[in-house]
Amino acid sequence: MPFKKKQAVNAAILGAAATALTVKAAISGPPDEGKARLEAAIEPASSIVGDEARVRPEHLYSRALVRKILVEAAARHQVDPKLVLALSYWESGWDQSRVSETGAVGVMQVQPETAKEAGPALLGREVDLDDPYDNADVGVAILRQDLDAFNGPVNGLAAYYQGPTSLKADGMFPDTQQYVEGILDLASRMTP
Repeated sequence: MPFKKKQAVNAAILGAAATALTVKAAISGPPDEGKARLEAAIEPASSIVGDEARVRPEHLYSRALVRKILVEAAARHQVDPKLVLALSYWESGWDQSRVSETGAVGVMQVQPETAKEAGPALLGREVDLDDPYDNADVGVAILRQDLDAFNGPVNGLAAYYQGPTSLKADGMFPDTQQYVEGILDLASRMTP
């Protein structure tokens, strides 16, 4: 099989697999959200550039859907949606497929070890960080906990970034200060 044709076939197979996974995720959620999740989540997973097709998993979830998921999580946890949108944009660019060098996952860039503890402790259930609904839910729940424990957005954001134990023991590091200032500035310009 010629290389370009083989590449196109592989891309089509990957696109179909990505769509199947999206459909599975959409219908495995709560019954009342299944249809809405399915309609909003499916978006073309590949783009044609010349004769090449390439899968773009970051576009499995549209920016509009990710924003909606984040705003809904903010409402559930009673956190300013502008703050949630700014933090998640700063962390991941609203890219659910992003994984940091340190292993943080998804739109809220949650560490798997943190999610393993925070899901059951804060949400009463385990979470799947690869699911944007779970990622937003646990990330915003952690932020809510940090905002409460540290009396507001400045130290709450610092705890989210630096970790509560480190913040208490060492104070705010210079890079944490830049992180907090950047997110607060971005939040002031966000519209939910």
